[in-house]
Amino acid sequence: MFFMVPISFVSEHVKTLYEIDLLYKEQAKALGMRLVRSVSLNTHPLFIKMADHLVEDACRKKSWL
Repeated sequence: MFFMVPISFVSEHVKTLYEIDLLYKEQAKALGMRLVRSVSLNTHPLFIKMADHLVEDACRKKSWL
């Protein structure tokens, strides 16, 4: 079994889901492999909290808040 961890993406989107879950999974299957994609962080509460803090800090530095 091979695991696909798309580290360049922090959220799932159609292109990622299509390429990995459909195209690459079929290619792996044709080669006798099982491909499993890790879940993305986009809905995890800690990730959302971290993103909120980053945006808020950036806004404060620009005096937008």
